[in-house]
Amino acid sequence: MAWLSEPTNSKGRASPIRLILGNGFSIAFDPARFSYSALRSHAEAQGMLSATAQHLFQTLDTQDFEIVIKTLEDAAIGLYALDATKYAAEATTLNEEASKLKDVLAHILAALHPERPYEIDAEVYLRVRRFLEKFDRIYTANYDLLLYWTFMQDFPEENLQARQADDGFRDPGEATDYVVWNHLDPHSQNVFYLHGALHLYRSEGGLKKLTWRRTNEPLIDQIRAQLEADSFPLYVAEGTSSEKLTRIGTSDYLGRALRSLAAISGGLLSYGMSFSKNDAHIMDAIVHSKVTRLVVSLFGDVTSPSNEATIKAVQDMQSRRATAYAKVGLEIAFFDAQSVRLWN
Repeated sequence: MAWLSEPTNSKGRASPIRLILGNGFSIAFDPARFSYSALRSHAEAQGMLSATAQHLFQTLDTQDFEIVIKTLEDAAIGLYALDATKYAAEATTLNEEASKLKDVLAHILAALHPERPYEIDAEVYLRVRRFLEKFDRIYTANYDLLLYWTFMQDFPEENLQARQADDGFRDPGEATDYVVWNHLDPHSQNVFYLHGALHLYRSEGGLKKLTWRRTNEPLIDQIRAQLEADSFPLYVAEGTSSEKLTRIGTSDYLGRALRSLAAISGGLLSYGMSFSKNDAHIMDAIVHSKVTRLVVSLFGDVTSPSNEATIKAVQDMQSRRATAYAKVGLEIAFFDAQSVRLWN
């Protein structure tokens, strides 16, 4: 795979290659579960969308929850700016609608998620692991458990052990049904959930991760129990990049993940990332990094509007790097996402 050739540093040595995963990684597993249209359809079928939310989905002609959430929050801001006293009640209602829609998204993701990791064949996991093992650090913008489940699998004959992936969580030193993020010494961490995940929760003792090994209870069952108890996972579902960044700023874990991305060098391969406007904070981190080669996947017709938008966003990153950090250039390249056989 020529697009994965390692860039070299000034001494002629191969530089490390990092990976960033977008929603396309999950959609490649099953569009019926993880596409925006599937999420909206399930929410409507379960009667989980308010009349206001449904109207906005239709009016905006979108399947994207984040776009609707952004519209609700922007409308509230507009009403406050127009007359904070006169429209306070309406603005509050819009913000409440946005908050409810974020909760609906968490419920839908848990409802559509595969029930058990063993529903996925071992050879499929092995195929994905072989791809992931090419990278020494992995960043993901997805909330689901697919990446976590993949790293849980052992393949001794391939010298692929589950413990090779370090997400920074450790035994808290006491009898608990979870592990906690090692916020004092996260330096060996090499897997980062940029926008949180369904199995990560805030607690009084810090950020905790639900596990199967400590409870023998499937993760999806644990997650659904948390949701039923009105305990929601740490995940970023805000509508705009600036709102996402504000949310990230409330969590040491999320902040550390984004700063880590901004500090990398060498090569970065992007799979399933569209680099849309609500990913501006991720693009800023890449521009400010010392990445010298960025290789980005495109799905389907290169001339489609979505692919053209992705290409333009990547070219803009290259231009911004040249303007702000001329000493560290950014080479860009694109490849067909379907050339990488992952889930199917």
